[in-house]
Amino acid sequence: MRVIVASVVCLCTPAAHAQLMDFQTSFSGSVNGGAVEAEGSGMIDLGQMGMSSASVTFSSRPSSFDPLTVSMISNLCANAFRDVGSPDNLFALSGGNYSTARTFSWIGLPGSNISIDSTVINQENELVSTSVISGSYNGPTDIVGIQDYSITWLPSSAPGEFFEAGTAVLNRANGETLIMQFATVFSGLQNDLLQPQFGIGTFDTSFDGTTLTLEWDGEFMIPAPATAALFAGFGAVAVRRRR
Repeated sequence: MRVIVASVVCLCTPAAHAQLMDFQTSFSGSVNGGAVEAEGSGMIDLGQMGMSSASVTFSSRPSSFDPLTVSMISNLCANAFRDVGSPDNLFALSGGNYSTARTFSWIGLPGSNISIDSTVINQENELVSTSVISGSYNGPTDIVGIQDYSITWLPSSAPGEFFEAGTAVLNRANGETLIMQFATVFSGLQNDLLQPQFGIGTFDTSFDGTTLTLEWDGEFMIPAPATAALFAGFGAVAVRRRR
């Protein structure tokens, strides 16, 4: 059952050495049966200068749900990843029009799965994103940051679609780590992903119990053939989720 709806509006504005997209975001629904209400704003750096940031304030959320355990803006952040050379970032493939279906899980937490499905539309250089989140989480709620973040993109046989596999190492307040994995189908793209590519992101994050803040940067590269082969099985998993 899908129970959270999120809306994002982004406006393109020029800036020195950067193409910034300001956005406003709102969330509503529930996680683990508890109500979630939040609003936020920020900017996406399409100029790929590492200037992307976001701030999301929660007026209501269950104490069992820590927003740092998932990526609340994961349907947008790859628009700002650097794409020097052959790789493409999300904006280059979509022009700001696409849909995502993503599922999060955590190593060692059976029964914890959260899904976020999003539709993003570019309306005269304004990105309007609507998201739905559902599922449950029974893990720790003391996440203080993201240590490592990596994604792999794989082409699909269907036009305007590709698959994503991702992993993030989350830092806990007690010094331990929690590994989060996610699988995604991107669809409705203007251009096709022609070959596998690997991305690494860096995030500066914090959550004070009310406001989630993020700054991020990332870069894509083409993996070696042997590396790409390691992710070949992911396509079948993503297809099962899509169907």
